[in-house]
Amino acid sequence: MRNKIRFAIQLLAVAVAGHFLAYQICHVPKQMEVVALFAAALFYPIIRFPIVGIYTYFFISPFIPFIRRMYYLAYERPGMDPLIVIGDIIILLVFIGLFFEFKQRRLDDSSSKFFAAVIFCYIAYMVIRAFVFNISPLSESMGKLKYYAPTVLLFFIGMLYANEEAHLKRLWTLTIIIGSAASLYGFKQLFIGYSSAEKLWFSSINFTTLFIKGIARPFSFFQSPASFADYLLLGIIAILMFISWATLKGKQALILVIPLFFYGILITSVRSNWIGAAAVLICWFVIFRMKSNGKRIAVIAGAMLFFFLYQFLDDSMKSNIGVEGVTAFMGGKLGKQEYIDLMVTSRAKAITNPFEEHSMISRLALWKYMLILSMNPEMAVLGRGLGALNADSLYITYLAEFGYPGFIFIIGLFCVFIIRGIRMIDTLSNERAIVMIKGIVCMDLSLAMMNITGTHIHAFPGDAFFWFFNGVLIGMSVFSKKMTGEHGFS
Repeated sequence: MRNKIRFAIQLLAVAVAGHFLAYQICHVPKQMEVVALFAAALFYPIIRFPIVGIYTYFFISPFIPFIRRMYYLAYERPGMDPLIVIGDIIILLVFIGLFFEFKQRRLDDSSSKFFAAVIFCYIAYMVIRAFVFNISPLSESMGKLKYYAPTVLLFFIGMLYANEEAHLKRLWTLTIIIGSAASLYGFKQLFIGYSSAEKLWFSSINFTTLFIKGIARPFSFFQSPASFADYLLLGIIAILMFISWATLKGKQALILVIPLFFYGILITSVRSNWIGAAAVLICWFVIFRMKSNGKRIAVIAGAMLFFFLYQFLDDSMKSNIGVEGVTAFMGGKLGKQEYIDLMVTSRAKAITNPFEEHSMISRLALWKYMLILSMNPEMAVLGRGLGALNADSLYITYLAEFGYPGFIFIIGLFCVFIIRGIRMIDTLSNERAIVMIKGIVCMDLSLAMMNITGTHIHAFPGDAFFWFFNGVLIGMSVFSKKMTGEHGFS
């Protein structure tokens, strides 16, 4: 009797599953259905084994924009695509799965309390500002909150996995593999053309700077050329780290991948990433070889000064405003119409040719305008609220949104991570740990420079890698203190 009941249940299960599969084969599931099925399938594995969620996040996130575009072959582009929350769901599940570990670590590692408290207050403040004293509509500010808050939770997750050398190396290995695939697909877009789904996507967006003379810049399977270039930049850092690990076999072959990544960054025409790539090489082969902090600061300051001088010289020689125009702008002697031309008309040239865009002066015009507006005491202290303005600079954006406290906070955060990392490089003796820290500091320095003219930590991959691996950096400093100077890498 039991066998008959069991057989009947199995037969019913097969019939239901068959009906479900047949429906899915004949009908492309909607985005919300995919998100629900994805969350249901991963709920138990990630809650039970949070490390599965970390691998899933870093593997799935690069391909989400590609999957979204494929949907435009079957459905019109929605106002808010549910697929963009897949990464946030994974982060939340990992965070829940690590709840008791967080609780235990909070009791054990008192030295990490300060950093955890600061980052927690940062998240709480962003959430509050989405609702309070925000000049943007609530729907817009809540939409922007998605790009700020969820990935910050990766900082706490990174702290817990700071001593897991094998897992961290696998994440960097995954970065190299996906970066290689992204480069090849980007070359396909450049030399062969775009898919039907991507062409449909072009018709549904207002992303004008994606195009140069009517031709889209390669973006591979990422959401933008800048994100594509960011990922390849992280891939270069990963390769430098693996080459430096003495025990790695066949590491010389990885050198051949570096030109592939550099060419991928070049074809995106994102000049800030060209500067970031140069910063990575200067950081790895010059700054890290120095033992004097004074010399390190001098090299970093010199690189930034060269960047600004080059931009000013290039703008002065190519644009119609000339050296006198630059001097007039810096001295505040431009008329209202000339000022508007700098902020609007000159910046529009990026749509046709990024090599002819005189963006530094136009950006400075916008930043100067924001500084003038921030002289208002209320705006200086509180800003305009979350998501109120993208000023083409992470730091000026925080000034506009959160006032001078936010401006100081984001600059201070970069400085703290970089200084903490350099001190650990100078004091630790475990070579494997030092290489890992060098990679993180190299990432921070390149992002700090690129964020002068962009917002590279408000979208994948910059946000995920920045918060997770800086959590690793702080966690490693905790472990190193416990072990009296020798890191716990096994």
